[in-house]
Amino acid sequence: MALPPKISILTPSFNQAQYIEQTICSVLDQGYPNLEYIIIDGGSTDGSADIIRKYEKHLAYWVNEKDKGQTHAINKGMSRATGDVRAYINSDDYYLPGAFQKVAEHFTEHPDTDLVHGRCRVVDDTGNKIDEWFGSIDRYEDILDIWKVWTKRRNYVQPEVFWSRRIAEKIGPFREELFFVMDYEYWTRILRAGGIVRRIDAEVAAFRRQPGQKSNLSSRVEQEILKVVQPLIFEKPAHIPLATRLRLQGHWLFDARFRKLADESVSKQEGRLTRWRKLSGFTLKHPQMLLSSFLWNRLRTSRASTPAKDS
Repeated sequence: MALPPKISILTPSFNQAQYIEQTICSVLDQGYPNLEYIIIDGGSTDGSADIIRKYEKHLAYWVNEKDKGQTHAINKGMSRATGDVRAYINSDDYYLPGAFQKVAEHFTEHPDTDLVHGRCRVVDDTGNKIDEWFGSIDRYEDILDIWKVWTKRRNYVQPEVFWSRRIAEKIGPFREELFFVMDYEYWTRILRAGGIVRRIDAEVAAFRRQPGQKSNLSSRVEQEILKVVQPLIFEKPAHIPLATRLRLQGHWLFDARFRKLADESVSKQEGRLTRWRKLSGFTLKHPQMLLSSFLWNRLRTSRASTPAKDS
């Protein structure tokens, strides 16, 4: 009997001793017959290495050494991966029973799939379920719409995502200069390259909300994702329809430039007329701003407020 698709799982780890054993066991306890499990630990000093060492006979490779951060660790591990299907799971998240079997069955039945994801259970620090996420993005233009699609909870949550070796070889490694949204940027490249995305209607992984995670730094996450999106929605030739591109440019300009300009004016205690001249001039210079619903919402709110005297 032929083996099912080989699945390569990577765990990047650094000082997560209180969680990592659950992560490791969630991979190994799948009982999946064609598994390659790699752990890249960035030189943890909290006992993580001792926990990993307990399971080393079940690992294809592991290392405990200083690296350049999480994204570098992911690329180090993925450079050793040989599986037909790939994924990474952070050392504070975990897979749910039967996940690999469901993923393997999907890739066997739909070999043209480049990225597949399931439902993601969201848990608190102790593992209690507090939410559930089921993304529904399969078009490049939708994954770029961080303003509309994401607010409707259609984005992926990282541990639920698996992808093919074929697409990994086509798009290259994760971008190591990114600290927060290297996974998002990777998914955008899959879709930009024409990757076929499908989903499994079942929980496959748990994403843990805990005090020390990077994603709690929301303002820095927002800044980095805006930086990633900017060249993709302004590039020429465009890879998305013109109307969509202009609307997304308007949203980006509002978020990244207009709001900053308005906030700076307020902090300088400039009068309302001065502020309106500045913001109107910016809008006229960038007319795609007029396609952004956020601009019009801001204007309605501003008109409803008490006008301040100009100096």
